[in-house]
Amino acid sequence: MKPSWVWFAAALLAAGIPWWVAPYNRFTFSHPVSMIGFLAFVVIAAGAGGWAPFGVGRATFVTGSAVPSAVMARVVVDGAKDPTSHNLWPFEVVMAAAFGFGLAFICALAGRLLRRMLGPE
Repeated sequence: MKPSWVWFAAALLAAGIPWWVAPYNRFTFSHPVSMIGFLAFVVIAAGAGGWAPFGVGRATFVTGSAVPSAVMARVVVDGAKDPTSHNLWPFEVVMAAAFGFGLAFICALAGRLLRRMLGPE
């Protein structure tokens, strides 16, 4: 049973590494690193929803908040290099939050259902 910060850190790395290594304005889900990160995030969110000692709501919050955090970290680093690189950064963060929390909820719910289908431990 891992604490929530471990789940957050794992989700942050899964969501962040593909986002951080891609050149600015060149991020695509079709890149293999992006697909691996996406699948890792799905597995982490499902694992948090099904096997973490907290419920689906907290699993959604813990793993879903990693996506806008990864985007905000990229905005801060790029903004320090070039202040004009992310002029619309609030929209980037809001869109990342909607995507992250939505995907995390679906995956956490699927993880919880999978655990129930597998039966009691």
